Amino acid sequence: MGSLAILNLNIMKRELIIFVLSLCCFTCASQKKEVIEKSTIKLEERNTNIRDLIEIDGYYTRHDYPQYGSYMFFEDGTWVYFSFKRDLSENEIKADMSKSVISWIEKKQVRWGSYWGVYKTESDIIIVYRYDKASFWKGWSLSEERYKVIDRETVQRIYIRGLLKADDSSYEFRTPWISDHNLQFTSAKSLPSSDCWLKEEKWIWRNEKDWEAYMERINKLKQK
Repeated sequence: MGSLAILNLNIMKRELIIFVLSLCCFTCASQKKEVIEKSTIKLEERNTNIRDLIEIDGYYTRHDYPQYGSYMFFEDGTWVYFSFKRDLSENEIKADMSKSVISWIEKKQVRWGSYWGVYKTESDIIIVYRYDKASFWKGWSLSEERYKVIDRETVQRIYIRGLLKADDSSYEFRTPWISDHNLQFTSAKSLPSSDCWLKEEKWIWRNEKDWEAYMERINKLKQK
């Protein structure tokens, strides 16, 4: 292959890469706009009274399949799906939960959790909006999950549904999923914080001043 042909091939590759990146940026921007428009559950920097329904000083998991991950409902209205480090006993997790979750450092802040979300309660049902932000290899996601309160230490995940337009075609025959998984509560000490990337998004808050106060606190922590 001549030098001119190689040069043209490299130019074509570069133009293709630019096109793909531009398409990804456009798709992610469009998805985020849709996510914001459909995010009707908001944080309000107040007690949600979730303690009146269930225990929250610990975590919920399927005791028959604990490897599937665990869940937490925080009093401030946030929810998280996460995993524990491997080869830890339940007693080790209960003694210090913060040190037991899988975490990493990002922008001078400890991050953890696979998916973050916000919730509201309607009678004995907890409605969660679950989010995953876009990255280089995937787009935004937004889904609705519902948990029925069985008793103070048991919730049943009864409903999962994708809320974005892309989900309508991807899960045409499977949305919503109807589930009957019982999640059992396990109490723990030294609970991890609900600080997360989702709370840094202005649109997830009901009032801008609450978002500003949260960001001021987070920025101070990053400066330490």
